Amino acid sequence: MSPTDRESMFGKAESGYLWCLHCERAYKEDEYRTEVNEEGHLMEMCYYEDCDGDAVIDAWEWEKIRDANGYPEKPEEGKVYPQYGN
Repeated sequence: MSPTDRESMFGKAESGYLWCLHCERAYKEDEYRTEVNEEGHLMEMCYYEDCDGDAVIDAWEWEKIRDANGYPEKPEEGKVYPQYGN
């Protein structure tokens, strides 16, 4: 299996989770979804269907958000974790 575009650029996330800047939810690093854009390129997108976040540039390592806000080690699926705490 080849690495994701994000993994190729930034390496694997220590925690195995990513946090989306668009929807502020976390997901397992390998559970992104794919879409074909207007130019016919395959895009790696945020795991959540109702989000238009890019899983490469809009995905931050969960441990950075977690450490800055005291969030749990393992995020709850679908829960919003604001960038600057509650």
